Amino acid sequence: HGVFGAQRSNPAMSIIGAEDEDFENDLNDEMGDYCKHFNNIDQFKDRPTHLLVFIQHVILQFDPAPLLCYLHADLFNNLSAKETKKQFVEFYNTFLDKGAVSSTPHGISNRTRSDLLHEDTQRRYAQEVQSLQAAEVAKQLEDFSSNQSTLMISPLLSSLSFDGPFSLPEVPGHSPTSPSPQLEEMEPRLLEFESDPPNWRELASPEGLSSLNKKEIKRQEVINELFATEHAHVRMLSVLQMIFSKPLEREELLTSTELSAIFPNLDEIIEMHYNFYESLKKLRLDDNFIVKSISTTVLNRFEGTEGEWFQKLTARCCSHQSWALDQIKSRQKKDPRFNSFILEAESKPQCRRLQLKDIIPIEMQRLTKYPLLLENIAKNTEDPTEKERIQQSAECCRKILNHVNEEVKVMENLLTLKDYQRRLDTSGLKPSNDLYTEYKNIDLTQKKMLYEGSVTWRVTKEKAIEVQCVLLGDLLVLLQRQDDKMVLKCQSKSNIAVQEGKQMLSPIIKLGSVFLREVATDRKAFYVIFTWDSGAQIYELVAQSLGERKLLTAPLSPTENGGLKSSSGETATLYQLNT
Repeated sequence: HGVFGAQRSNPAMSIIGAEDEDFENDLNDEMGDYCKHFNNIDQFKDRPTHLLVFIQHVILQFDPAPLLCYLHADLFNNLSAKETKKQFVEFYNTFLDKGAVSSTPHGISNRTRSDLLHEDTQRRYAQEVQSLQAAEVAKQLEDFSSNQSTLMISPLLSSLSFDGPFSLPEVPGHSPTSPSPQLEEMEPRLLEFESDPPNWRELASPEGLSSLNKKEIKRQEVINELFATEHAHVRMLSVLQMIFSKPLEREELLTSTELSAIFPNLDEIIEMHYNFYESLKKLRLDDNFIVKSISTTVLNRFEGTEGEWFQKLTARCCSHQSWALDQIKSRQKKDPRFNSFILEAESKPQCRRLQLKDIIPIEMQRLTKYPLLLENIAKNTEDPTEKERIQQSAECCRKILNHVNEEVKVMENLLTLKDYQRRLDTSGLKPSNDLYTEYKNIDLTQKKMLYEGSVTWRVTKEKAIEVQCVLLGDLLVLLQRQDDKMVLKCQSKSNIAVQEGKQMLSPIIKLGSVFLREVATDRKAFYVIFTWDSGAQIYELVAQSLGERKLLTAPLSPTENGGLKSSSGETATLYQLNT
């Protein structure tokens, strides 16, 4: 408002009409591939058409505040003392007092009244602020040129209408060979998500607003936040669909099977969130933008069969995200065409400077927000029944989130086990025929992983080995890294035992016959004592930290009835050792 309002008082910034021959001459000169006026902002800041083309690029790609601040500060060079006084207050309030730009000079404290400064001081201060924005503006201009945005200047200029005040035409959202979609390809119902929804205060009647107390206003603000963030979430989900998923399939860069694994249930998830958004939107319309009751709408979304369906879809989507990110990263390294597509798609304004790796986790992020938003609505709700029902929906959201977290953990553990299994080498068990026969075909992926992390295995006082400790439902597995392999290797406290294949320390310990003891001299260390009918073996393991030791030993701790915890919920026998 301040910048463009100020431009009206600057003759150099007035709108150019069709009769201006100089502009027509300029236009004819600039119909080539590159416009010379975009070398430096000083060359085109007094050319409205060129300036607006650049402003549009900045608004789509960057925070426009530094550029607008730079332009507003430039106006003070041509203002009278009276106009300077008036414009400086607006300039200060818009860009400095509210923190719109981060780079500002020292000299005016928060207690200083900007309107009382002498106009020369105001002009000097504006120039200092402008100089501090110059670097960011230059960076934006460099991006404008490096992205070949200048190649679009000619068609933009030639298509401008000069019948009265002009409006900037739509930027062509790439080249005809580009695989990324145009906005026209988006479902019509999703087009409304390209712009932010108006705030409830702007739409509610003055009479309705004046009747609200402070607590109710806070309640309406949180309801509006729920609505606005759901709107933003649907928009980003549609970006996944329209900018990435559909074009990847159309260009045959990924198969439908690969797409359904990387973007699982995407269409259904969009439909689910879109319907929730529409129900919130209807509430606002029905109540003239001051929502009376929201409990039924949120309970219908998160409770009962609809809540179960929501949980099922989101659990599958979120549990696949780590795998999806790995697949995309791997494919980008191997396939130059795929990599080019992803980079170009990420540069689209719809992505708002986010990369695909930033967008894929948005469903999980959204799930974490629902309980907080609903609790805040309940906190500011006075009606007891409404409050209780909203809290009930928040509890449903927490249960969904906990379930999804578990599914994510299970999937990530499975992916880790698959990686270990792929690299597993059992040849180190051969010194013990019994161990090799029993475990040469072990399949780690058929077990549930409870913990994995690096520990030090102290075989003797002189011999310590760094191993990867993997705690499964019924086994404790100690893997040694050798190049790209994960080796199961027997250890012994003497070379003679190794040669004879006797008294070997197995890298696989059966949990049904173990118990733990602390190491008095090292709080990070613990003994795992493995017993059987004819004897016992003692393993000394040292975790990376006390916290890691607790995580590792917690599943091995005795249960109330004296056994060990296991993944199946059953209790293994705990053997006691006389001390």
